[in-house]
Amino acid sequence: MAGLKESLTKGITTINMKTSNFMEESKYKTHITSLENEINMLEQNLGKSIYEKWKGGVDYKEGIEEVLNTIQSKYDLIEEQRRNIEKLHEEEKQILGNQQSSNTTANAATVFCSKCGAPNDANYKFCCKCGNPLN
Repeated sequence: MAGLKESLTKGITTINMKTSNFMEESKYKTHITSLENEINMLEQNLGKSIYEKWKGGVDYKEGIEEVLNTIQSKYDLIEEQRRNIEKLHEEEKQILGNQQSSNTTANAATVFCSKCGAPNDANYKFCCKCGNPLN
């Protein structure tokens, strides 16, 4: 009886942890996508602005550094979000007792999405990037 109770408790803890981490990871990935979209818009607008100034004979270097710094700060935020995702994975491994090295796990248990090509853990049912069902 005690073994069953322990097994159920461990199962519930695992489900809670994985659900919580999935939700948190989704938030981080959504933020990354949003930042990537903002970067794309800034880059497009920067290119258009430079061209228009150049075409009009105006000094096109004015204001570029500010936009470039903004773009770089968004890239820095993306890296921070990726580190947060990695931290979630490491905490999950520690709490659930999965002490395998991440390189071994990544090489042995990675499935690539047929729709977007994103790497996913082999136990995932849906792509973590686009939501496509994985086979």
